[in-house]
Amino acid sequence: MEKYHLKTGLRQHTILKDVYFTPPFNLVEVRENKKDLLLEVMVMSSSPGMLNDDHYDINIEVIDHSALNLQTQSYQRIYVSKKGTTQKMNVKVGKEAYFSYVPHPTVPHKGANYKTENTIYLKPSSTLVWGEILTCGRKFMDQNEEFTFTKYHAITQVYVDGRLIFKDNLYLMPEKINVQDMGLYEGFTHQGCLLYITPNADVNLKKASFAQILEGVKEIEFGISVLNQSALVIRLLGNSGELLYQILSKIRIGEDEIINKSIKELWEQN
Repeated sequence: MEKYHLKTGLRQHTILKDVYFTPPFNLVEVRENKKDLLLEVMVMSSSPGMLNDDHYDINIEVIDHSALNLQTQSYQRIYVSKKGTTQKMNVKVGKEAYFSYVPHPTVPHKGANYKTENTIYLKPSSTLVWGEILTCGRKFMDQNEEFTFTKYHAITQVYVDGRLIFKDNLYLMPEKINVQDMGLYEGFTHQGCLLYITPNADVNLKKASFAQILEGVKEIEFGISVLNQSALVIRLLGNSGELLYQILSKIRIGEDEIINKSIKELWEQN
């Protein structure tokens, strides 16, 4: 089982306190301005992607009052996997803490069998920016590999103070389900999702702000749903993984800048 574990710490700004990883992973701090209070960490991998019978175990803990942005290095490729591949990711975000994560798109190759489970635990004062992007496969191969993967199953659950507030269960088997049916992809080949949870902002104003960004992008369809007074979710459909990644990254970077500024102002007051 391949794994990496990360826990933040505080020393005037957020630092890496505890880090553990096994091959093929490596965790590297990529914060350019060391005075920034937001810690930025990149997950690097020497593997070309997930291979048959690979199992990834990931644990992230963002302690109280700390702020972390976790980044990926490249697209996550899932290769032919008769026995299947699995990934489990557990995230804990403490009081008045911040965690943002918008990984590169997942690319399930022909014959890929993949299951991922993401479980996120928040406090009422936590802020979360969480993105996911799924491609149709290797779209531009000579032999078109759109939706030729065997199975893709992604479960994401978010708890606030132990209470489940959000569950997303995406299950695709292209051999048994026509993914282009009404209510599914409807002619598009890529989909994205962004979950935004915060106690410190008016989600209706955030919805309007995010909608303004999305309305300026051609060749996508989107919808934004307000889950409760502190949470919303964005759904995207398009034909380019890179485009969807740029859109969600733009929103993530904007929220990172806001949190970095607000933490700095708070610390200067104290």
